[in-house]
Amino acid sequence: MSGPQPGNGGLQYDRGVTAGQVAQRLLEHDRHLDRVSGSIEAVAGKLTHVELQLQRMADSMDADRVTVIKTAAALKAADEARRQQGEQRWSPWARLALAATTIAAVLSAAGIILAHVR
Repeated sequence: MSGPQPGNGGLQYDRGVTAGQVAQRLLEHDRHLDRVSGSIEAVAGKLTHVELQLQRMADSMDADRVTVIKTAAALKAADEARRQQGEQRWSPWARLALAATTIAAVLSAAGIILAHVR
């Protein structure tokens, strides 16, 4: 007869070897799953960090957009004010003051020139 004999423990030995092999394979699978779980946790942590950085970038872009809009509006208002100021006509008093100042400057210059000529 070939094969294990029930009375001599050969069958139990084979079962023990098989059980040991199964236990060893299960242990290797457990170790592999632990490594995979650790890797997944590390990736999840890094993904959370990336998500936070992306949210900060989006918030910064929103703030920059608001600043650009406000700055453009302020520049437009300043340009319009400058144009309106340039387009305003001179009041009669301003014209009179300019004329008087110009006449005084011309007379002073003429007096200085005549004083040096004589």
